[in-house]
Amino acid sequence: MKMRSMVATAMLATVAVVVGCSSSSSDGGNASAPTCKGATGSTGAGSSACNSCTQSSCGSQISALEGACSAFVNCYEGCDCSNINCIAGCQSQIDSTCMNAYNPFTSCLVQSCASQCTGSTGPDGG
Repeated sequence: MKMRSMVATAMLATVAVVVGCSSSSSDGGNASAPTCKGATGSTGAGSSACNSCTQSSCGSQISALEGACSAFVNCYEGCDCSNINCIAGCQSQIDSTCMNAYNPFTSCLVQSCASQCTGSTGPDGG
């Protein structure tokens, strides 16, 4: 199986999910991606560039993710953005219902916001 590839893709999506400035849709229905704690940097997880991109390009996917993946989102929001182990641990919260929303979000993220949502978030785990 391609578990490493799947985990790497999941990590990219997870890192991007943290990008939002707020934890849920709090500004009149404009979907904000969930966020981890302590986001810093001009690009990468938690950055305004990633947040802006995911809101404009992946808004419907974010809404679906928030609706289907509350356990994952809650776990993720409890993690420090620099704590890759915590973020990776949240993957266990993705069940089959959540996966139906998570996969389209991942695809949108990779296709539309990869450069804005990846960056230095810690050491490269390879």
